[in-house]
Amino acid sequence: MTSSPPEGERPGLKFRVEGFLLGLAFLTRLPVPRSVHLSGAPLCLGPATLLVAGLFLGSLLAFFSWTLHRFFPMVPRPIETLILLGSWILLTGGIHLDGVADTLECAYAPVSPEEKRRIRKDPRKGTFGILALILYVLAKGTGIFLAHPRLSALFLAPVLSRAFLPGVSRILARRFPGTEGGLGKTLLTGSGVASMGVLLLGVLGACLTGEERIFWGAGAVFLGMLFLGRLHLPKVDGFSGDVAGFLVESGEILFLLALSL
Repeated sequence: MTSSPPEGERPGLKFRVEGFLLGLAFLTRLPVPRSVHLSGAPLCLGPATLLVAGLFLGSLLAFFSWTLHRFFPMVPRPIETLILLGSWILLTGGIHLDGVADTLECAYAPVSPEEKRRIRKDPRKGTFGILALILYVLAKGTGIFLAHPRLSALFLAPVLSRAFLPGVSRILARRFPGTEGGLGKTLLTGSGVASMGVLLLGVLGACLTGEERIFWGAGAVFLGMLFLGRLHLPKVDGFSGDVAGFLVESGEILFLLALSL
């Protein structure tokens, strides 16, 4: 196994690429060579990784939708929705839905702060977590069914929610400090300029479509992620990787539902 570079030494390009690929493999089900997993490179979850993960997911989802319409026009719309919803969950490995369950379980379960910290590390889900998963999956399925235009909605929902996450996370973390370690800290590490740059890039991409609904949908993602973060962070003892997953899933659903209005 290749070891990490010595402390204070700037990692080489190969080491950075391996960390980037590990980040993509973590955020999606994108397969990477076994040698990358054994490289010892640190997990990279910076703005660029999140944006590329969103582009990867959005492109595949839009392609799946186009394929269904082009070659299988006889498929009923509810079945098509189910196929796209299942593909979306499989492509991410359900990692963000796990964050939804843990975040809302911690926020609303009537337990002590110590028990909430235990919930974060427990892979088992309680009643509040299971109910949250059901509601979020139903909401995303409803959004897929209702949103138009379909291809742009499926492409932009994962892109915008991940493009906005670094900037939103930094804004929230200033008021609600994160946990001492874990993925929450990893997401907040790096350049604040890059975080805001990727956020602005997402806004620009929404504007370039020329569709007013998409522009307002992007606004709903940004403001909705901020609102939900401010609402729930005081209840879960700070920013964490679970909260990040909760915000991503929430942003995707908000965008899909906003386009249906």
